[in-house]
Amino acid sequence: MTKTTLLAILLLIAAPGLAPAAESVAGLPLHVQTLAPGAVRVWAGDHVSSTAVCAVATKKGIVVIDTTNIPKLDEAFRKVIARELGRNDFAYLINTHGHVDHVSGNGVYADCQIVAHESVKGMMEEMFANIPRRIQWNEESLQGQKERLASGEVKEEDKAAAEEQLAYETLVGDYLKSSPRPAFPTKMFRDKLILDCGDVSFELYQAGGTHTQSDIFVLAPQKGLLFTGDMMADKWLTNVPGCLASFGFHSGGTEDYPVLLKNWQALIDRKGEIAQYIPGHWNGELSAAGFQARFAYVKAMLAGVAGLAKANGDIDAYLAAHTLKANFPELAASPGFNEPTHRGSIKYLYQAFSGKKWLIATLQESIMNDRFLAELPALKADMLKNRDQYFFSGAELNSMGYFMLQQLKNVDGAIAMFGLYAEFFPQDWNAWDSLAEGYYTKGDKQKALELYRKSLELNPASENGKKFIERIEGELKK
Repeated sequence: MTKTTLLAILLLIAAPGLAPAAESVAGLPLHVQTLAPGAVRVWAGDHVSSTAVCAVATKKGIVVIDTTNIPKLDEAFRKVIARELGRNDFAYLINTHGHVDHVSGNGVYADCQIVAHESVKGMMEEMFANIPRRIQWNEESLQGQKERLASGEVKEEDKAAAEEQLAYETLVGDYLKSSPRPAFPTKMFRDKLILDCGDVSFELYQAGGTHTQSDIFVLAPQKGLLFTGDMMADKWLTNVPGCLASFGFHSGGTEDYPVLLKNWQALIDRKGEIAQYIPGHWNGELSAAGFQARFAYVKAMLAGVAGLAKANGDIDAYLAAHTLKANFPELAASPGFNEPTHRGSIKYLYQAFSGKKWLIATLQESIMNDRFLAELPALKADMLKNRDQYFFSGAELNSMGYFMLQQLKNVDGAIAMFGLYAEFFPQDWNAWDSLAEGYYTKGDKQKALELYRKSLELNPASENGKKFIERIEGELKK
């Protein structure tokens, strides 16, 4: 038996299953899990997909991995960690990436050295600058949850989860309204960094390009632990997986992917040193097989789409031929994978490797920053001038339009989006049907009637068009 195999067995024995919460913090159940001797994992909640904060005792002090998006929880967690480890000498905080639910509690560890990838600081600046919008989203979400609970629509078996979600987001809202200030990393790196803490070393590897550009893997080989942040999980413990819900390419550029592959492969080669793979949220689990299968997917996707871009191939034909079910059947039913996310990954990578612009990504950014209507004229002019530098589909524009209409309640924005759809796909009856619905929602029934008739000319079989034409004609007569 090798030394690494023996270590893995001992660590697995030392890591018991999750026990029911015996304590609470800020009104939420508190959970403490022993990962290995001198290593614990702490989180709040039985249902909500909250961040799990990890801590490891070393000769040079306690090393904490990640915080939450509620500093009030982190203050309590710090005391729990000190109690569980029997010491209070906190030395380092490591952020696995720059999302708010992993860095908002950094200030609780302002007396420590805060370590992260170099792109974390920029992400934090952007997200803290966006606090007014986050407050608005939080208030809208809270109102919706309260109304849903009051309506009696929530099933009895779902009530505890709904109430916990409301309590959790109330804490988030209180924090956002407290005029918070970010506590930025004090030590940053690009590719790899080793923190030597005497008896335990922490190897930090850049892993950006899927979840965020700032993601890192954190390996503590002496403890047999690999921390993977929010990149992946192959098992969900709740019906709401949160940040672990979607595995694919959402970030990064061509310069990031070779580093990602190199570092990921290096960890696969050292799998004998890893007893546990630890996702950033408590309600996800990850196995060695899942870790390796996702690497194989990333490697194949990068090679395939890079080849497509180099050959200036047809992306629509590629998407049709390279479905998740046909090309990665073993992952098609695995947590985090679905066809829309897979297709989005192909498009994101095609944009990176071809240099062309994926229109939907550009539109999403302008919409979420309330700049869509202001930026649309210049964007449309550039699209008309440089059509071959953009790739998009009518279905994407239609989905984005309905997102604005139904979710954001931005009727004028939705009309502009449907108008863009109709301008670039004038023979698509559905473009005119959607544009008609936008005008009908706005209250311009005459314009809606005109557009429904145009849609029906292109598709005489459209039952939706017939129904609305009849309805509007009746309403106009009144």
